[in-house]
Amino acid sequence: MEDHTKVSWKDDSVITRLNNSVDNVTMAVGQALTNPSERALLHLQDMIEHAERSVANALEKEGDIEPIRNLQQRLDQSKAKFNTLH
Repeated sequence: MEDHTKVSWKDDSVITRLNNSVDNVTMAVGQALTNPSERALLHLQDMIEHAERSVANALEKEGDIEPIRNLQQRLDQSKAKFNTLH
């Protein structure tokens, strides 16, 4: 059995918050693709900026670890889709 006393719940929440931010961007991209209004694009831009800050925070707190790299890659893919919208 793994010793959970060595794992801080705060560390896990940094990655959880990053995951939520990236998920929000992914959903907002989908919405903007189906309804590319100015409002949707501005909302998506705000969500991307928030997710980028979450990436920076996660890297600062956790370092360059695989879960963060994977989430950053997902964010980059969403940003590439966003760039096709405007």
